[in-house]
Amino acid sequence: MESTASLEKEDRLPFGGTVCVQINDSTKRDVKSVRGASEVLIDWPHARRGPVYQTTMEMLQSALAGKATPEQAHEAFVAFAKHAGVLVT
Repeated sequence: MESTASLEKEDRLPFGGTVCVQINDSTKRDVKSVRGASEVLIDWPHARRGPVYQTTMEMLQSALAGKATPEQAHEAFVAFAKHAGVLVT
């Protein structure tokens, strides 16, 4: 699995647990924080963005702004990953 320590600040709104997502056929990413989840969604293909993507992005932005908890953002990101079929269990 790809190390994400250099990609996200683990102390920046950390999730209670790691969420592993399939980025492409050969790459998985362990997402450990609101910031990391935001990075995944920023890189998400435009053609695959829809209402669930938008709702999740809004929740992540709310958490970064201190208007939602990291736990709420974690739940939204997990739901998004399941919906998109990229959650690795």
